[in-house]
Amino acid sequence: MVDWEQIAEQASYIWEDFIGWFLSIPIEAQILVIIGAVAAVILAGIIVYFVLKGVAYLIYYILKGVYLLLKGIFIGLYKLFEEIYYAVSGKQRPPKEVIEEQVQVPAYKEPMQEKAVQKEYQLIQQNVMFCSECGSKFTERMHEQIYQNGVAYCVNCGKGYRLHEIEVSHY
Repeated sequence: MVDWEQIAEQASYIWEDFIGWFLSIPIEAQILVIIGAVAAVILAGIIVYFVLKGVAYLIYYILKGVYLLLKGIFIGLYKLFEEIYYAVSGKQRPPKEVIEEQVQVPAYKEPMQEKAVQKEYQLIQQNVMFCSECGSKFTERMHEQIYQNGVAYCVNCGKGYRLHEIEVSHY
């Protein structure tokens, strides 16, 4: 038999010793002991939480793996016995049903009329040095291109520019 009175008596001796020690230390140390005890309890709670969570995930994924393994085995056995059935009976395998929407292909496809791509150019004057879209400076190659062909594109953003000479009328 368990003697509960003796266990309670031993626990009270340990508790009285701890209380005696605790009250004999300075107040700052008492506060630190209380903070340490609270931190230890919180840390223990966090550790217990993550251990239980890990065990739960482990059990979940083990059961899921066993389920998928058994499912794969039974599907494989079903297909094996199905093949054996059709081989032994000599019956034709019924055609698989196909969804109509996926199979329908239009008999005649009208050719798409291609629209002419319209390039947009910004008309600029001869002395323009910067792109109005991205703000980068025109390169030397862009200047050569615009003076030779009358058209150039920004190397950074691709905006097109067309040279537009201004006619100045003298009064």
